[in-house]
Amino acid sequence: MKSEEAARKLGVEAASLSPAPAAPRFAQTWARMRQEPPCSACGRPSRTSSVIHDPDYGSRWLDRCRECFLATPPTLRVPPGRFLEELGEVAAEVGLRAVLYTDEDGWQDELRE
Repeated sequence: MKSEEAARKLGVEAASLSPAPAAPRFAQTWARMRQEPPCSACGRPSRTSSVIHDPDYGSRWLDRCRECFLATPPTLRVPPGRFLEELGEVAAEVGLRAVLYTDEDGWQDELRE
């Protein structure tokens, strides 16, 4: 799910979040995550940070602890089948042996021969 949807699902109001850059660079997001700000939803130390864009409050940091992140997983930007194909290609390029498990079909063939 998108970060805005995650904030809604967790009951987080944009007004309560810290201002953020509209399109933070990876280094900015990484620096924030290393600070481990409190989770925006429950207050535990966060493990991930993202930015939501609110029409009234602008760009805001959404920080989530492990549990809140797992309750609101991000949406893949590509269809799952394509993601798995690309994952297999990357694994092969770097010489990584990967085995895939899916809920629908169980164990799949290795992604790299």
